[in-house]
Amino acid sequence: MDTIPIANYPLPTKSSLQWQYVGKNLNDVFTPAVVIDRSVVKRNCDAMLEVSKALGVGFRAHVKSHKTLELSKMQVGEDGPANFVVSTLIEAENLLSFLLECQAKDRPCSVIYGVPIPQSAVSRLLCIANKVQPGTLSVLIDNLDAFLEFEDQLEKTPNARAIGVYLKIDVGYQRAGTKTDSPKFGELVRTVIDKAGENFKGFYTHFGHSYGGSSEDDAANGLLEELTGLEVATRAVPKSFKGRLVLTVGATPTATAAQNLLSKSSEKAREFKSILDDLKQKYSIELHAGVYPLLDLQQVATHARPPVGEAKQGFEPLSRSNIGLKMLVEVTSVYEERAKPEALVSAGSLALGREPCKSYPGWGVVTADLGNSGGNCIYDDRGNKTGWIVGRISQEHAILTWEGPKEKAMPLSIGDKILIWPNHACVAGAGFGWYLVVDSTSDTNTIVDVWVRWRGW
Repeated sequence: MDTIPIANYPLPTKSSLQWQYVGKNLNDVFTPAVVIDRSVVKRNCDAMLEVSKALGVGFRAHVKSHKTLELSKMQVGEDGPANFVVSTLIEAENLLSFLLECQAKDRPCSVIYGVPIPQSAVSRLLCIANKVQPGTLSVLIDNLDAFLEFEDQLEKTPNARAIGVYLKIDVGYQRAGTKTDSPKFGELVRTVIDKAGENFKGFYTHFGHSYGGSSEDDAANGLLEELTGLEVATRAVPKSFKGRLVLTVGATPTATAAQNLLSKSSEKAREFKSILDDLKQKYSIELHAGVYPLLDLQQVATHARPPVGEAKQGFEPLSRSNIGLKMLVEVTSVYEERAKPEALVSAGSLALGREPCKSYPGWGVVTADLGNSGGNCIYDDRGNKTGWIVGRISQEHAILTWEGPKEKAMPLSIGDKILIWPNHACVAGAGFGWYLVVDSTSDTNTIVDVWVRWRGW
């Protein structure tokens, strides 16, 4: 079987879901459910586009966090290049109609398959590539043998359209990628350029360990490390290569840090601008990021931007008020007699995920929405540390624990619907077929749309 069609992963129709949900109050729907605030994610998307424009760099939107067409379009805006990163082929297949729409309007667009591709999936990738203009699709390469196998499949495929190649560079994350000081690096670069020719696009890195940062400086240093790391990689490119290389860097914390560096006049900002201006003379620079429209507690914990401040030129503060995804759950039991007041809710690790957040000892924080969590008593890891958190988690349910003085515990009752900020939005959305969409510019609790989430791999 050469291809795996989307039909293998059937999705509910948007119109059917809209008929069921639009106009309903969140208090009246089944739980658990994922809720996206359209106005918040739109604001986050616009801020990233504004920053990229102000810096004079390109932007590439990763879609793996949400896997929806609606938010993918929001990430790239209504005009200008529509460039994406995907982590699964099903994402690229579901973007195909939009790519064709862009190309029919002469709007530049492209997709990078954002991890080294399994050899068994190359034929499926070629099926997508042959439906779009040559060079629209690109792959990441970090291993010589894998590249040669990939090229062999291309050569054996009649009329295969050109596919771009980026070299994935490891600047410290130690997930995918090759290091520039590897003894095999020079041979890899030369071989890729020799075989791919003008389809060699440049170098790509993902600073995923920036999620472990705790300050604006940590995020800024990560961004500078990425840029300088890829500049080192370019030194292995033979002088005979005449194309203009693309250096694509990012992760949400480091891309977010670009907002700081653009809006400040500190020594770090001057260093960043100097390095960026120098690189832009020789290369095309591109930022990429994925979870930034949704955000989550992990991202807020990086403190990559100040939590408060004026939203000037799209430079949004990085705070919980900008988290665009929440989990709607229901209280199914309460345990006031325990050492800490506790309550059972209708969502566990399959809904919320089990990834920890370095800033507090839990798996989610209860918000003040829906009027159930007691006004200002929201757990703040840098402040009062008083409020309801997801203190323990199992597969299908979780235990909320009250943190702080017991006498200040805000009561919860069986049947209460509450909203929870998750630690990691990408994982929290993975178990759901669709998102319930609200818009806080009008009414935070009334459903205005439903976005279908792509299934499969």
